Amino acid sequence: MTWSRRDFLRSGSAFAAAGLVGFDPRLLTDPTLAAHHHRPFRPLLGNPDVRAIAAAALDAANAAGARYADVRIASGTTRRTIVIDRGVSTQTIEGQLNFGVRVLVDGAWGFASSTIVTEEEAARVARLAVRQSSLNPWGKQRTLDLAPAPVVADGQWETPIDQDPWSYSIQDQLELQIEANEAIIKVGETEGQAGVRAFSWFEFSKADVVFASTEGSYIAQRFHNFGNVYSADVMSEDRERFGSSTPESFRTGGYGWEAIDGIPFAQDAEQAVADAIMMMNAKDPDVGRYDLVLDSSAVAAAFNSSIVNALEFDRVLGYEMHAGGTSYLAPPEEVLGQYSYNNPMLNVRATGSAPRAGGMYMWDVEGVAPADYQLIREGVVVDYFTTREFAPQLEWWYRRNGMPVESRGTAGSAGSVVIQVVAPSIAIMDPGEEDVTIEEMIAETEDGIYIHRGGFAGVDPPMLNMSFTAGGMAHEIRDGKLGEPLNQPNFLARTPDFWRSMDMIGGAGTFGYEGGGTFKGDPFQQIGRTVGAPAARFREVNVFTYSW
Repeated sequence: MTWSRRDFLRSGSAFAAAGLVGFDPRLLTDPTLAAHHHRPFRPLLGNPDVRAIAAAALDAANAAGARYADVRIASGTTRRTIVIDRGVSTQTIEGQLNFGVRVLVDGAWGFASSTIVTEEEAARVARLAVRQSSLNPWGKQRTLDLAPAPVVADGQWETPIDQDPWSYSIQDQLELQIEANEAIIKVGETEGQAGVRAFSWFEFSKADVVFASTEGSYIAQRFHNFGNVYSADVMSEDRERFGSSTPESFRTGGYGWEAIDGIPFAQDAEQAVADAIMMMNAKDPDVGRYDLVLDSSAVAAAFNSSIVNALEFDRVLGYEMHAGGTSYLAPPEEVLGQYSYNNPMLNVRATGSAPRAGGMYMWDVEGVAPADYQLIREGVVVDYFTTREFAPQLEWWYRRNGMPVESRGTAGSAGSVVIQVVAPSIAIMDPGEEDVTIEEMIAETEDGIYIHRGGFAGVDPPMLNMSFTAGGMAHEIRDGKLGEPLNQPNFLARTPDFWRSMDMIGGAGTFGYEGGGTFKGDPFQQIGRTVGAPAARFREVNVFTYSW
């Protein structure tokens, strides 16, 4: 299907009036009419009008004096449904259509965006970005040379999925979701357990993103993703104790309808309610130092916050000082090849692909293919996540080690209306070479705590100090055996000390992928990623109890 310029103007103006969520005021007065006119997604792949709009932006930027320019045009839709117990709380289909133009003029970046997607508007916004660059003081203080990148003249890619979720209706989604909640509620009724509740949030998204640059690249990608929250919650009769458990029914990431098709609700619901009741009756941990055994999901949470984010080079340089924070892995001249966590078991790498990874792409938001490369080798930092802007600042290190001076494809953004930043999509902490199991770690622990099914990690601005809350389940370990359940143990640790204390690391059988992300930028951006990690044991960690 080809759009006319009028189609783009009408669609862009409607979205501009409605905001990014695509709210149609007719929903309040005539829902049927609104539904009839609702077009939440505009396909961009293979559309000649999109190519013309990109060319208009790049030509105008060149004519206005930009040494380099790129444009990103995005169309996206999200279908979100929330069911609480047996009642539908939310059912929405949201859409967005917008673009952003980035220019480089005299060493300074300029950026501007719009929700009116036409050739005329693209040219106007490109000229606005050039004018905006003149307000950037960096242009008077430095020369900025971008690292070279291969030109991709006609790139196209789509997240591989098995079943298109958009061939199913929102009613299909709700019916399956209500069935999932019903399974939890029925278990509570059968067991005679009062206070059992079910909560589910399903969200499918699809986005077309077109990238074009003055260097000649033109790349069109379509991204699919599924996210969910599904939990069994139990409240005690006196309302003083609460327990929650998340069934492992649904997968999250680069999935289509297959993520929720054929799920064994009854089996998972029975276990989830039992776990929630167990956690409701869990005791608070005693304050003290413990050896901690963390499963892959808990390790991934700590790894993402305290290591992956710290390796983002814009944080290292202080660009995020008043936004997302800085990094203890600075300055690079004193870190690369020298900074050690004093733990040869710690090996970290970036990769371009992982099975069903959320946020995976064929090319990043600068049009660069992601590379597989090492960041920490046997505990020593050997590289950072960079972009085309920042890679040349590490030329001294790359030349010394015979490495190309280039971006490794780790630029990201929260959307086309915000500028590109350092944000890798996939980061991995490698499992150990030996097939060590969680059971073996527990068996070799005398006085400890086992934290599993996730957790929440937070860090201070330089990411040097970390706090962690067990968000899923936890059990005490006594003389190599699991003991009583514990209510959300928390721990505090200095980041380098925490990773130095890791004395056992799980093998490939304990490895798993989890969701992660980075928070940075002004305007603020929340960018998701996939983080892979094995289980591990950490010695003598400070544990405390936090009461709400």
